This record gives sequence, C-alpha cells and structure tokens, in this order.
Amino acid sequence: MMRDTSATNAGRLPSAFNTDWLERPVVRVLVLVALGIAYLAPGIVGHDPWKQDETYTFGIIRHMLATGDWVVPTNAGLPFLEKPPLYDWVAVAFAQLFGGILPLHDAARLASALFAAVAFGYVARAARVATGAARWFDLRVIGPVALCAGTLVVIKHTHDMMTDVALMAGTAIGFCGLLELVTALTRVGSPDYRGAVRLGAGVGIALMSKGLFVPLVFGATASIAFMLYPACRTRAWVRSLVVAVLVCAPFMLIWPVALYLRSETLFATWFWDNNVGRFFGFSVPMLGAENDKPLFIWRALLTVGFPVGPLAVAAIAGGILRGWRNPAIALPIAFAAIGLVVLHVAATSRQLYILPFIGPLSLIAACSVERMHARLHAAWDYTSRCLFGAFAMLVWCVWLAMTGDTLPRNIVAWLGAWLPLDWTIPLQPAAICAALVLSAAWVAGLPLLRHTGPWRGVLSWASGTVLAWGLVYTLLLPWIDVAKSYRSVFEDLKVRLESEWREHDCIASPGLGESEAPMLDYFAGIRYVPLSEPRAHACRWLILQGVRDAVPDPGASWTLFWQGARPGDTHELLVTYRALGESASQTGAVRDTSNSMEGR
Repeated sequence: MMRDTSATNAGRLPSAFNTDWLERPVVRVLVLVALGIAYLAPGIVGHDPWKQDETYTFGIIRHMLATGDWVVPTNAGLPFLEKPPLYDWVAVAFAQLFGGILPLHDAARLASALFAAVAFGYVARAARVATGAARWFDLRVIGPVALCAGTLVVIKHTHDMMTDVALMAGTAIGFCGLLELVTALTRVGSPDYRGAVRLGAGVGIALMSKGLFVPLVFGATASIAFMLYPACRTRAWVRSLVVAVLVCAPFMLIWPVALYLRSETLFATWFWDNNVGRFFGFSVPMLGAENDKPLFIWRALLTVGFPVGPLAVAAIAGGILRGWRNPAIALPIAFAAIGLVVLHVAATSRQLYILPFIGPLSLIAACSVERMHARLHAAWDYTSRCLFGAFAMLVWCVWLAMTGDTLPRNIVAWLGAWLPLDWTIPLQPAAICAALVLSAAWVAGLPLLRHTGPWRGVLSWASGTVLAWGLVYTLLLPWIDVAKSYRSVFEDLKVRLESEWREHDCIASPGLGESEAPMLDYFAGIRYVPLSEPRAHACRWLILQGVRDAVPDPGASWTLFWQGARPGDTHELLVTYRALGESASQTGAVRDTSNSMEGR
C-alpha cells in the first residue's frame, strides 16, 4: 500500500473499476451521504440509553443541560470524573439543536455519528498521505477506511453514546497530522505546518476525550520519529512541534484549570485516580475494569479487532518492518505497539480500549491485503457473501417469527437467554423500508466487487457488516431495546409510587449503580439520596440493587414495596422498600449495604 513498497502498482490495479463518475462533486456528496446514513443511522437513533456506558454518559449530558455546569461532569447528582467532558459538550449541543424533533437521548447520540465520520475522514486522509493517491475515491484510500469501518469493535462502539468515539476521532486527526508532518520533513525537508496543526488539535481532542493515555502515546511516537529520521532532528521539526503544542494548549489548560479552580479534590480525582491510578492499579478496586485475564488486549486485537488486527499482525510477520524508513510504515506500527503494550501492562483494560489504534493499524493491514494472493481475495469475498447473506436471512426469519404468526416462535427460542420471548415486535414501516433498501442495495452491489482487484474481499466484508448491522438495528431494534432499556422498569416503579408518594418524600440508597441511577431520574423523575448524606435518614423509601439470588436485606423495619428487572434480565434485580414508620430516621433501620451492591 505504501509508496515505497512494491505493492504500489498492485494498489493501482483496480483502475479497471472506473470511478471517474464519483469525482463529480454532486455525485461525491450523494455517495458519501448515502454511505454515511447506511453505516451510521442504524443504532444511532431509535433506542433508549443502554447499560453500561450510555446510561451514565447520558446522565452527565442531562445534568449539563439542566444546570449549565460544563465544568464538573455530574451523573445523577454525583460528580463523575472518569473522563473529561468534550464528548458531553458536543452531545449537549446536539441535544439542544435536535432535542425538539428527536428524543433527547437520540439527539445527544448524534455526537457519536459526528465523531465517527471525522475519524473515518482522517483515516482516509492518512491513507492518501501514505499511498500518494491523488483522489479520495482511489481504492487505496477507500480500502483502509473500509477495513477500519468494518472492524467489529469499531462498528459496535461508533454507534454508542460514549466518549471513546471522540477519542477515536481525536486519535485519527492527530495521527494523520503526525504522518503528514514527518512525511513532509523526510521527503522535501520542509515542515507541513497544517500537519502540525492537526497533530496539536488531535492530541488535544484525545486529551479532552479520555485523559492522558493517548496523548502520552503520541509523545512516545514523536520520540521514535526523532530517533529514526534525521529530518526530525532539525529546527524545522522543533518549530512544528511548537505549533502543535500551541494548538493543543487550550485543550490542555482551559478545562483542567477550571476544574482545579472549582475543586482541588475533584481535580485530583480526575488526574490521579482516573489516569495514574487506572494504570498502576490503586484505583481499580473502586473504579472497576480489572485487567486480570492473560493476554487480554492481544486477544481482543485478534478477535473483536478483526479484520484489521489479524491483517496487521500478518503484515508485520511478513517483514513489512524492512520498510521502516517509510514513515507510513514505521509510525503506525510504533504508535499502535506503544499503545497496546501499555494497555497490556496496565491494571485496567476493556476490549474497546483498542479503538483508537484501529485507524493507524488499518494502514498496515492494507499492506497485507495488497500482498495477498488473488485466490484469497476471491475466497474472502465469497465467504463474506455466504456469511452475511445467511445472517441476513436469519434476521428476516427472526423478525417474521416475532412480528406475528408467519413463522413459529420456537425457531427463536435460543435467543431467550438474552431477549424476552413473550413480546411482539411492532410493525414499523420506516424500519421495514430501510431494511429492504439495505438488502436490495447489498445484492445489487455484489457484482461490482469483482472489479475492485485486491480490495475485493475487504469491500465484501465491509458491505456485509453494514448489511448485518443495519438489519439488526432496523428490524430487531425494538425487541433489543425493550431488553436493554430501563424504561419499563422505572416507569413501572413510577406508576406504583404515584398513589403512595408524598410531597416531600425521597428515596434513599446505599449505592445505586452508575448506570441505574441516571435512568431512575430520567424515566421516573426520581433522584435517589445516598445514605452518606444526612437527609437520607428522613426518606421513607429505600431502593436496593442486587442479584436475584442475593437481594440485600435492609432489616425488619422495612417492608417490600416493589421489585423489577429489565425483561430478559435473569441476573440483576431492583427492589424498593417502604419504611414501616413515618421515616427511616424513626426506625433507625437504614444501614449501608453498599458492599453487596454491584458496582457497574
């Protein structure tokens, strides 16, 4: 894929696939809009906030909308300093713009669509820098974007209301800027200050999205460039880095300083506990997400990171590092290797933490694609057709079974472990039409794949993932939503409480989960009072969160009032008690049972 490799000519083989018509501005815009809608719309709109990341993220967004406090992220009345608030700010803006025509949570989730689009755009730009492609619709540019967008962890989390999507966008911008900067210095000896601006902006966005981790990886990668390339040991390099730092400075200073001035304790919680503590482990018992499984990150890269992860590993095993003098080879590998090694040794880890490294690695994975034998491209193509064609038929059959009596429901019994089987999917004409269009477009596009040369398998896989995701999140979305949303749970509690609730009543809890607390507020309009607050002992109501086999017992002075769980959830149980006396303080029975609560 890279300019300095023998794969360059291979990257131009697909010229037989005439895309000149795509260079027309109107057609280009229409194609981009159609692809963007097909990829991003299913899953962005049409469902409530889901546990675990969407619920607390939306809690923060609602607090900002209600109070105008953009400095301290607050979830259900409690400061929530796990992450800086850049994503929340953008989501608040979308909620204000579109909250009148969309449900508030759907409007806020549009921020993820924006950040995902930005990320893919800068992956495309980096691919142009790496290959020297003159056109945006060159298959050497489309291919890496398809690899990135079709990676399992990417297609899942770019549709979630979560700050990691903003981190992915910031990383893509910053890495593209770094690649442009080093490439210009090594090839023509003069700095590309626009690349320096992108580097600074990307690092700043990454910092304000998730904290110090990715900015430090950028710093380490810049040090690698300093050691590898003489052109990066010049005054031009230093001037470029100064520009990048100046651009990044507002991101580094404005919010952290504002948070520090608001509360030194909260600043320490963010900086020390949620950055340093997550790496070394002293805050993990409190914050969760322990990295306690062998080779967890590497297994994630090879599984949910498919196809980029395995293809990048294959390229490295095939000796691509022999071309290390090309920044388009050395920098993506260095950046991803540093980040993944840090994640490997860190005390906390989740699969989605590999998300920012998929974009840079897609440039390396593309080299593997171009070196594959033609038979492998055809095999990948036909395997994808069979796999996703069969999956599409399965989704349509499940939908037919769950919308009426067209097919027997026993064919979906295997889904009962996750979804409620005693439920009927409502007929939604817009969703059905969208699913039909997706299915027809996929079938119509299959003949074109034979003309895409070495990118045949990649594009077949990517189009198949769009089809599969789109069908699930149009036809089956109402069914999934009823199982994953807390709406039915807390609306039922609200109805039960209406006849019993007094004007000055409150509901206490020893520690409702960070996902459940904001949904109790959103759907029932009730904000619980932590037992650590003195006013909690005046509450007549107590809500506890536990598991079905071990529901916490608040004591003899409380009587069971209500219990509920999400449909299909056979593990978690929420229980509400009423004090036998006039208040908890009179009975003296409220005690902290938070040790038995689930943290997430």
